Amino acid sequence: MDTAFAILAFITLAGAMDAVFFRNVMHCALSLILFFFGIAGLFFLLRADFVGWVQILVYAGAVGVLVLFAVMLTRHITADQPYQLFGGGLPGWIMGFGTALVVALALIWAILRDPMLARTLKEMPTSKAELLGRQMMEQYVIPFEVVGILLTAAMIGAIVLALEEARKRR
Repeated sequence: MDTAFAILAFITLAGAMDAVFFRNVMHCALSLILFFFGIAGLFFLLRADFVGWVQILVYAGAVGVLVLFAVMLTRHITADQPYQLFGGGLPGWIMGFGTALVVALALIWAILRDPMLARTLKEMPTSKAELLGRQMMEQYVIPFEVVGILLTAAMIGAIVLALEEARKRR
């Protein structure tokens, strides 16, 4: 179990770091999909099979393909220069790391101080997948379908834009 976690944690961190530091946007998108698969593996390791499969289908599948479509529609997929903040005085990755650290600390503080969380964790049902499936197909079926329609519309829009771009080049 510890070995599996270490491997999945390495895959997840490698995908996240590569998505941030690669210069080629296509490589960043593929690294993001690797990150999504690593997160899904962690869900499987936690015995949250349903959430793991949703992670694969929705994020690695739909969102990953959507990002790849968006990347393929852009002309310049490699950065000429690294991004600099404040007129080139401060590298962008320093501000990004600082922002991520502040957000992570704020989330950890909020989670640890929330009295509802301790009570909610004690009251959780034994079959999380069954409860989540029921809620998704009974209470949240409309938002679930709206997201599906939104992703379909985005894909159709990307195809239409690509076709117009191809016609202009001819």
